[in-house]
Amino acid sequence: MASSFMGLYVQREALVSAQKALDITGSNISNSTTEGYSRQRVDVCSVQNNGYNLFYNTSVSMGGQGVDNVGITQYRDALIDDKVRGYTTSVNEYSQKKTVMSEVETALDNIEAAENGFAVNLAKFKEALQSFSSDNSDRQEIANVTIQAAQSVVQQLNYMNARIDDISQQTLEDANTTVGEINTLLRAMGELNEKITTSYVSMGYISAGKGNYIVDNDYGPLELKDMMHVYIDKLSQYGNVNVEEQTNGSFTVSFAGQIVVHNEKFAQMAMTSVNPAPFDMGFCITNAGNYDKDTDTYSGLMNSDQWVKIGQQLGSTEVYVRDDVNAVDVTGTDLLKSGTLRAYLDVYNGDGIYAVEGGNTYQGIEYYRDMLNSLAKTMTEEFNAVYEDFGFTVFTFENEDGNITEDEFHNAARNFRISQDWLDNPSVIAQPEQHPNNPEDPMDELNNDYINKMLGVIQASFKYGYTDADGKDHFDPLAVTFENFVAHISDNLGTQVESNNKILNTTEIMLESSITTRDEIMGVSIYEEGINMMNYQKWYNAIARMVTTLDEALDKIINGMGIVGL
Repeated sequence: MASSFMGLYVQREALVSAQKALDITGSNISNSTTEGYSRQRVDVCSVQNNGYNLFYNTSVSMGGQGVDNVGITQYRDALIDDKVRGYTTSVNEYSQKKTVMSEVETALDNIEAAENGFAVNLAKFKEALQSFSSDNSDRQEIANVTIQAAQSVVQQLNYMNARIDDISQQTLEDANTTVGEINTLLRAMGELNEKITTSYVSMGYISAGKGNYIVDNDYGPLELKDMMHVYIDKLSQYGNVNVEEQTNGSFTVSFAGQIVVHNEKFAQMAMTSVNPAPFDMGFCITNAGNYDKDTDTYSGLMNSDQWVKIGQQLGSTEVYVRDDVNAVDVTGTDLLKSGTLRAYLDVYNGDGIYAVEGGNTYQGIEYYRDMLNSLAKTMTEEFNAVYEDFGFTVFTFENEDGNITEDEFHNAARNFRISQDWLDNPSVIAQPEQHPNNPEDPMDELNNDYINKMLGVIQASFKYGYTDADGKDHFDPLAVTFENFVAHISDNLGTQVESNNKILNTTEIMLESSITTRDEIMGVSIYEEGINMMNYQKWYNAIARMVTTLDEALDKIINGMGIVGL
């Protein structure tokens, strides 16, 4: 037979449950604006009967033992989390590409039609040549005007290349800063994992497992788990992330296909240079993520006291790895598929059709620089071809030996300049036979054949590019004039930026929808919590009334039974 006081014990536990429900409701309301907070609830269950034989029987005497708190759980959906992180990765990739390529567009926005743009200066050079080709008594002055117009063309290409240099350097510095942010996150996640596993043990949500303990992942240190999810969300901005909760309550996190956090251990990233100047940006992770099924252990991860320095470094970023672990290059698209780091790799390394074998073919900073390089190279070659019989050059960008290397091509716009031959004698383009024998002879009779040939070069169509050391051609498929190639650069860049922005806008809509869905699950609704608060308060009041009723019944039994007349 159950104790007469069992009813009071039952209501006492019910009061505890109601009070805890009110506490959690209050906590939810208090944290409604806390970053990463997941709405919590109290899980309760009916207390089982403890009769002697419950095989097919419910002991009536032991029935009605009330309610018990199982634990506090949170509202989360792992699939929705993955979806949000996937869209976050894509949005940050296209957003970063938008930022950088818009800067490139701004740097080149005067290439076609601005008052002092390249196309305008090219038109002025053409006009000067036309004036030079006519019979004019003051030919020396016209020659000076012509070379000054040519100098404006050269300076404009040099200026645009310098602007590209600034954007490239800023992108490199931003990527370097991003690597530091990622390393800070990975370290924090490793340290947080240790706190989570320790908390599970101290809270008692554990059971024995094979060679280890197993935790009840539904409960435990929920606020610490919320913080871990915040870190994972931030990491997903930079690249593709995968997450797995372990049996001990910790989180194993993979980034760019590599395990970067496991238990209290964490990996670190570094920026590397793949090729000499102009070099390609690369990223490595000091972890191979090797998993041994027999021992259920991971190798390749490190603690903060396990670093050794290796030789390679870039700027202020040094590459550190454990002495028994090789750094994994994650530059390839099959590993680092998307995110901010993928954007940096594409916009910084992307050389489009000018990329070497196995290089990055995205139309990034170097692609548009090489379009300028192609323009400088083609102008140099075609104008100089007019005077090749005389050993006289108009423009130059390569070394004195005349052999154009790949390095010289990639720096053609930077080194583009008027030749010393022309600078020494501005009039020589009209009478190249005067060079070098007697360049100071007066121009008694104007010979406009070569000036007309230079005008013909401006009006002719060419293909733009270079042939690499392996004999592979890297030429733009269009054969157009200098003026039309300038328009082609501008149109190509505008189309690319517009296309990127459309993808970004679409992806942002999908991300916003996924975030809304997640907020509906894990977010705190003040209105819903207000309703819960009133329901739990009614529950509490009803229990309190039940305690009063039981007290009156016990008082009757204790103080009123056996007294005549009562």
